[in-house]
Amino acid sequence: MYGHTNPEVRSTEAGEQVGPKMHSAIKRVKQSGPYASMNELAISVGPNGSQDYGYRIVKRCLKKDLLTLDSEHPDASPGSRGAVVITQKGMDYLSNQE
Repeated sequence: MYGHTNPEVRSTEAGEQVGPKMHSAIKRVKQSGPYASMNELAISVGPNGSQDYGYRIVKRCLKKDLLTLDSEHPDASPGSRGAVVITQKGMDYLSNQE
């Protein structure tokens, strides 16, 4: 295919695949700190601010336990299910990638 690039697919210690957008979402939470809601993170990681695609990325990270929702976090917005924070598994993943 003309102009096709193969994005780098990384994996966790358990062998779970982590795509480039998931990697950038985890990295963003580590650098910026907890996000107040899934919506806030989804808009920031979705391409061109795409909320729908951003939610898919965040949900994949939550499913693989690289990120989690903390409803008791002080940064959590009142109407959300909780602040998005990085888990120990996510921290271990990033430390192995750098």
